[in-house]
Amino acid sequence: MAYFDNNATTRPNPEVQEAFEGALRESWSNPSSPYHSGAEVRVRLDRARENVARTLQVGEEQVAFTSGATEANNAVLAHAANFFDSSARVVVSSIEHPSVLEPADHWFSGRALTVPVEPTGVVDTNRLRALLEEVPEVRLVSLMAANNETGVLQPWGETTSLCRERGIHFHCDATQWVGKFPSSGFSACSSFSASAHKFGGPKGVGILVSELANPFILGGNQENGRRSGTENYPVIEATSVACEVIRSHLPEFSDRSSWRDSFEERMLFDFPGLQILGKEVPRLWNTSMFLLPDYENLRYVGKLDKLGFEVSTGFACSIGKDESPSVSLAMGFSTEQSQRLIRMSSYAEETEDDWMSLATAFCDARDELDEESSGSPVISL
Repeated sequence: MAYFDNNATTRPNPEVQEAFEGALRESWSNPSSPYHSGAEVRVRLDRARENVARTLQVGEEQVAFTSGATEANNAVLAHAANFFDSSARVVVSSIEHPSVLEPADHWFSGRALTVPVEPTGVVDTNRLRALLEEVPEVRLVSLMAANNETGVLQPWGETTSLCRERGIHFHCDATQWVGKFPSSGFSACSSFSASAHKFGGPKGVGILVSELANPFILGGNQENGRRSGTENYPVIEATSVACEVIRSHLPEFSDRSSWRDSFEERMLFDFPGLQILGKEVPRLWNTSMFLLPDYENLRYVGKLDKLGFEVSTGFACSIGKDESPSVSLAMGFSTEQSQRLIRMSSYAEETEDDWMSLATAFCDARDELDEESSGSPVISL
């Protein structure tokens, strides 16, 4: 089975699995306990935090471990609502993950502004700049580093500067960036989030890097007083090892965009009318999302699954819900068109041959769908 849904989650690296199992077996003491075994876990926990901070190129005192990027994003918005006065407003992009959009709407009901994207899927920085000039009450801006569906890279560096100049807190959801590109530059953000299971780490652990020292979960004083609750050392250690692994892989990752590009060129040739989202702008090297000329995406997903390829219709949290993807609607696609969108996302294990074999599988799937539509019998082996 060739797995092409890595933007949803990645397979844990073997080294990560070994680290998790070892920590679960040998380092189960409470790191806050005063005796030897607890103190030993505390030392290892601090070492893991230092390693994660080194990968993200930030100070270890800024790193707080959470249950995931969803919690980290929620924490930033909730903190802003409690910290700023009642007239404060926030700005989010129209393509943010729901873990940003929904808390913004909840905590800043009627005070959350949305900045649109261009047809390419890139946030309109001219409109953002205008908003910041027109609305002096803006206290926080949240913009993702790379979109999870299209892979389109966002102008988070420019946005950092815009916000710094105006004393506005800038939060960046870096979930899809970390583990695919170097993390240099994020230290200039007021805060940013990441998730270990997006780069070969375990689920259930996220990272919030912030210059704020305010607590967002009370009742125990862990995580430098910011997030109370006994630290889950096994998943934190596994995250640290995942960071070591990605540091060794990052130099080779960017060259893999040529594999995706070759796949797309073949798809454009074999599927007249196919439209690739964000093709004309910089994207994640691992991601391809396109609008198929015919047949609903779930029919293709089912056919490809039987052929040994796992792909997605979009972001995992929306699967199974009767709603259109917000990203495609924000880019100007209709509800009907959104039902013909397919996303492929590779990572460390997928090869160039896997990409080209996937293109062949798409052709085979279409042939089967054509036969079914024409009423001809289809023989499945």
